[in-house]
Amino acid sequence: MLTSTDGIVLRQRKIANNRRMITLFTRKYGRISAGTSISETGKGKSALALRPFTYADYNIFKGRDYYNIDSATVKRSYYAIGEDLDRFMTASTLITYLDKILEEGQAKPKLFDMTLEFFECIGEASAGCETLLYAFIIKTLRMQGIMPELSCCVNCGKPAEEFGYGPDGRFRQFSVTSGGIICDECASTEKGTPGALIYRPSFDIITTIGYFLDKPLRTFGKVSLKTEVSRQLREILAEYLSHYLNVDVLRDDADWRQTDGY
Repeated sequence: MLTSTDGIVLRQRKIANNRRMITLFTRKYGRISAGTSISETGKGKSALALRPFTYADYNIFKGRDYYNIDSATVKRSYYAIGEDLDRFMTASTLITYLDKILEEGQAKPKLFDMTLEFFECIGEASAGCETLLYAFIIKTLRMQGIMPELSCCVNCGKPAEEFGYGPDGRFRQFSVTSGGIICDECASTEKGTPGALIYRPSFDIITTIGYFLDKPLRTFGKVSLKTEVSRQLREILAEYLSHYLNVDVLRDDADWRQTDGY
């Protein structure tokens, strides 16, 4: 059966007989793997559509157990991403993230549209490439049903306004293991559990995550976080993604989480 869908290349690899296997994030079919004899190095319109950071229409033969790309036409090439190292590295991380979280054959039109919006935003970003990535990831946590609990202690249910704020008014404790903010009593109990991951960020995590959720993605192409806030948020997100999705795209060697001193 011949069909068509718009899509974005997530990755590709060479296979036998000068063919390539392309992993696409498509609007109609979600994540699919499709073979093709089209060469990425060719000069035709179809060749351009196999390159990174390109949005294209794909004409696909859909068999019972496989897909094959017969031809493709570029709709938009986000070439500016490849001209700047920060943009390129950030967008590459996003593509890797999508490749890991998408399920084969499950359409995600809202996520697809947000991915296109991300490419538009990062191509025009005056600052905050990493901030844009954090915003995208946090918004996808809600889409996937794994948003951390931010209104009350994730373990005992005590309302947030009754605990956890320091003298500067910033909310302090966040448990990756339990999946949300946590009160002193529950943190003291949990810290003795093997593998517990409890953080005490220097910023108000409730306000910060809420801001990422509520503001349009385009907002964050003009926003830069303070270096220390960015570092701490990156580590919390890295551990959260690893714990709940088994996805490791943000991890670095930093380790500042608190395991005592509550």
